Amino acid sequence: MIKTTEIPGLLIYQREVFEDNRGFFHEIIELKDIEKVLGKKINIVQSNHARSYPNVIRGFHAEPWEKIIYVASGEAMAVIVDFRTDSETFGKAVKIMLGEKNHNTIYLPEGMGNSFCVIGDKTVEYIYYITNYFEGKPTPAVFYNDPIIIKQFGGWPIDNPIVSEKDKNYPTLKEKFGNLVDFSKFSWLQGA
Repeated sequence: MIKTTEIPGLLIYQREVFEDNRGFFHEIIELKDIEKVLGKKINIVQSNHARSYPNVIRGFHAEPWEKIIYVASGEAMAVIVDFRTDSETFGKAVKIMLGEKNHNTIYLPEGMGNSFCVIGDKTVEYIYYITNYFEGKPTPAVFYNDPIIIKQFGGWPIDNPIVSEKDKNYPTLKEKFGNLVDFSKFSWLQGA
């Protein structure tokens, strides 16, 4: 099953989990299913694996590629923000739970700010597939605790987060995009 979200192109992919006394089998993604919904081909060129420990928060980062994300172990709360300056949902944040409990896979179109936080005391094994090669160039990033974004999803559900110095020092959404986008046009960007 594929669920759409409030952000056009951001999809949640759910498939049945087959469990027995040996463990389980779960299909992470069938590209043809996503391609059918999107009406275009997806060309995966690289697969990556990241490990994050309890209380880690990463993001918000937006890279120049499409991304498919799956958490193979542990539990994480992902928050995806539309950074596309020409989008009708610019700045909109969507919270999606990932991990062993629900086996969700998510598809992010290019231009999404991606962040997540490890929930619970188990390490998260974060697997993602991308449609372009990393070239080492700077990409759009926003402060992980941006007040405009945080108010949309209620904040991070952990105390004493572990956050990289880079993520602590990125600009806010307004600092990054304020000269490119009229924030007054979007109700969800008001009042923070």
